Amino acid sequence: MKSQHSALITQDGRLLTFGTGWFGRLGNGEMQNEYVPALVPMSVLVKEVHCATYHTCIVDQVDRLWVCGRDFLVCRESHNHALSPVLFEPFNQPGEVRCVKSLATCEQHTLVAAYLPRRSSASLSTTTPLAAAPSWAATRLPNRSPAEGAARVASRARRPGRGDAGRTAGAALAAASAGAFARPGRGRRGERRAKTARRAEEMELDDVPLELGAEVLTEPQELSFMIEEIPSRSSSSLIIHHRLGSESQYQAVLKLVEEYLPKFDVYNSAAALHKCAINARDDELAARQIQSDPNFARLFTAAKKQTLARVSDLEATTLTTVLWACARLNIFDSELTTAIAADATTRMNHYSPMSIGLLMFSMGYSGTRPKPSLMKALIAELQGRPDFDTNSLVLIVYACMRLGIRDRRIMEEIGKHIEETQLSDCQPLNLACLCYTYGKLEYWERKAVSALARQLTQVMEDFSPRMLCMSAMGLAQAAGQLEDVDDALDRMKLLVEDRMADLTHREVSTLAFAFGKYALLARERKAAIEGRRLERKKLSVDENTTMEIDPFVKALKDEVIRRDHESWTMTELNLIVYALMRMEHRDEDFLEISALVFQKGAAELMLVEILNILYSYGRLDFLNVSLVERLLQELERRNEYDSFEPSHWATLAYSLAINQVRHEPLMDRIALHFCEHIREYEDQSLQMTLYGLAVLNCRNHGEVVASAAAEELARRDLTNSTLPQGIFAVALLAGPSASLHVMSLMFRPGFWDRDFAELGYTMLYHLMASWQAELKLPVQELVGHTVCRRCYEEATATYMGEQHRRLSDRLRIQQIPHQANCMVSALDGFAEAGVRGDICIPKIKLIIEVEGPQRNTVPLELLMDKLREVGSKLNGGDRGEVLSQAREHVECGLSGSAAFKRRLLRSCGWRVVTVSFDESEEYIADALKKMIKKGPGEDEEVPEAFPDASAYDSIQDFDPALVKPNENDISDFELKLRERHAEAMEKLQLRLLEERENVASASKYSDYLQFRQWQVQLEKEILKEMVEGLAEA
Repeated sequence: MKSQHSALITQDGRLLTFGTGWFGRLGNGEMQNEYVPALVPMSVLVKEVHCATYHTCIVDQVDRLWVCGRDFLVCRESHNHALSPVLFEPFNQPGEVRCVKSLATCEQHTLVAAYLPRRSSASLSTTTPLAAAPSWAATRLPNRSPAEGAARVASRARRPGRGDAGRTAGAALAAASAGAFARPGRGRRGERRAKTARRAEEMELDDVPLELGAEVLTEPQELSFMIEEIPSRSSSSLIIHHRLGSESQYQAVLKLVEEYLPKFDVYNSAAALHKCAINARDDELAARQIQSDPNFARLFTAAKKQTLARVSDLEATTLTTVLWACARLNIFDSELTTAIAADATTRMNHYSPMSIGLLMFSMGYSGTRPKPSLMKALIAELQGRPDFDTNSLVLIVYACMRLGIRDRRIMEEIGKHIEETQLSDCQPLNLACLCYTYGKLEYWERKAVSALARQLTQVMEDFSPRMLCMSAMGLAQAAGQLEDVDDALDRMKLLVEDRMADLTHREVSTLAFAFGKYALLARERKAAIEGRRLERKKLSVDENTTMEIDPFVKALKDEVIRRDHESWTMTELNLIVYALMRMEHRDEDFLEISALVFQKGAAELMLVEILNILYSYGRLDFLNVSLVERLLQELERRNEYDSFEPSHWATLAYSLAINQVRHEPLMDRIALHFCEHIREYEDQSLQMTLYGLAVLNCRNHGEVVASAAAEELARRDLTNSTLPQGIFAVALLAGPSASLHVMSLMFRPGFWDRDFAELGYTMLYHLMASWQAELKLPVQELVGHTVCRRCYEEATATYMGEQHRRLSDRLRIQQIPHQANCMVSALDGFAEAGVRGDICIPKIKLIIEVEGPQRNTVPLELLMDKLREVGSKLNGGDRGEVLSQAREHVECGLSGSAAFKRRLLRSCGWRVVTVSFDESEEYIADALKKMIKKGPGEDEEVPEAFPDASAYDSIQDFDPALVKPNENDISDFELKLRERHAEAMEKLQLRLLEERENVASASKYSDYLQFRQWQVQLEKEILKEMVEGLAEA
């Protein structure tokens, strides 16, 4: 069984497979997925089956090797995947047929011990080039010493024609046979994330798509030195220790345990655990096999009993060896860990720096959080001892990262060491781990990070791909705070660009993700330094063809295309598209092909990947309605909405908004969860959800959402940028319906003393305009109205679209009196709308709004039903173009801001007509000319109001920062309004309290949404009474 596909063998030797079918690894003759076990057609009976990541190895009853799966993993030509089981060609050459003696698969390589049917000597063969050989039990050569056996295996591996793969495998097995410990490997390890506060970045789930772990930093030394230094040891334990030292594979170690465990002392037990842990470190399958072996269970029980009996007398090296082995074998024993940690707390001054490092590493790897007393002792040792080297400090800080411990004192001591040594003695692996650790802990000490970046620049060419991934991830996180890392990351991009073809799919996608994050954070940092707001750049097709493309981006796309999109897993391709979005690169052809792959593999996507795809395509202004429908269908099929976190709902709502796609059932779910769990939403998630529902013009539950949001906004202390955004969204959703809670916020002392930006004042004005138009309140007498209105006029005065101007020119030619891009005046008997209209014709009380696709939203369900009905299809492309095509099939609704303006204008007596930007101006002008009938004394035309710079000199010279509202200058009307509002809020709170305490009323509400709807009606009644009371006064 592997993570993405599995195989079964029946009692009669038949083979069944199921799972994902990439590259034909299921052996069913195609690349389709199988969701239930399916019979693999084979003409032979099967004895063994081994599943790797992208290929499957099958051994039949006569020990012949059959393979299926990815081309280069089964030694076939490029793009010649084995879709059905075939005999392994290198083992079936004319005159030489080899059979399988033993076989082991790991990730993307395979080791086989083969034999000739007519020869008894075993031979070693590899099926793919190996970067590092996995743990495999080599056959012991009889009647030879370990050194002789190693020499024979090494010499056999060096035979001509074997190539580098044979030499690598032979060297690895030679070292294993001689009893040597291998250096850190590339085994995969499960990460336990500590929940640390991470800032939300551009409404995304940043660290969810990728989790990297460091390679093996170090391992305890072998306990052979204790043979001579412990005189009390028996002769049998010394002999056992020599035997253990000569064994490299866990099978042989456990065989010794089976025969001689009663004669094991604590040092024998620790050495045996150490050997098993080294085997488990490099192979997950070996770890599971070790854990399930009854001899290992006996070994661990004996080791635990012996250690606990002498924990205060044993050397620190022995204790940390046992704890390290348990961590590597994924064994957590509370009693053993607590005893060793307590011993370390009391006599840590007797522990060597390496023992302290291994102790912390083991606790971090197993997810065991140390007690405050242990941390206190650790910090005392760090501050009082000068003998900590880089290796031991890396182990300590890496453990802190794993546990989410961001202790300033520990980081300061490590920073001092880095500053003093400049990491001149730091090994490449330790350097990569430090970069990754600083990034995960988000600890930005300039001197330490600068030293890391400088040292990285000097040695990065010697890094393995795994080290490059770790370094890039860590330094990319630092790019948002320090510019010192820019040079190192730019050089790393050039290095990765040159080595792209040699990297695995996962490494390419991980590095792309890291460099995408670097690009985004660097832009944010530069914008913050310049004191400006980061603007999202909209890339069109023309820009992509003319602008200079980043060489790394070009190399990345070329590599993805060269390897074929379908060869990448969903996670890998998702990371690449996400990285392109962050690097602001938009390639329609690349995105369209990726969209097709995502549609086919939607069932394999995780929730966070679905959200990231929707978000990325929205940010890139690329809309593929078929992809959006498929992803939303997958969410509906899984029906896991109850497990969604608030951040998931927020990202989903925001992604639908930037894609301008309406899906009513899903929007209802979002609104319901938002109202019920609004207290669980962080500030960023709150703003994202409100923005998404407001832009999509949520109709069904808009007032309920606005009421809940306004009540929550009044409770929280939001920033000067997020607070106006929330109030603006409330105004778009419901206008005055949630006014009671917003008034509580705006009447609060210090509200107008905030340093709102010009855009913030403009957003606040929308709520005041709704009060004026829909409640008939004289808002011009409120504090802050003057500043807000002038900011709104300045923001909208000089903007006039090309479509507006063409229509205005046509109306002037037809001599139709009108005003263009003007603040709409008040009609007799109505309040002033307080908004700017595109084309205003007062004579017939008509406002013409010319809206482009950016002001529309697509009803996804209606559109897809219509397309299926007519047998048509919309290709993906620029969002505006796709929306224009969609309008030919269904009626698209208005976005939140456009619907808000129309609502205000209609409430003030105006007739509002919304026309498309591509409709004929001549037709509209002719229709209007027929509507207008001139009467006596009406020959004078109303002058057109075009934006003129001289007419807005006073507005353009206006700076809201210099003319802040004066909270002490309160009009008589506002004093009365505040008094009546306080009474209304008191009445509201009393009615809510009575309803909640009324047991009989509880049965009236089937869910919280119904109760909230009742509350909204109550708020509207109380608000109406308050406004009527003000009018009478």
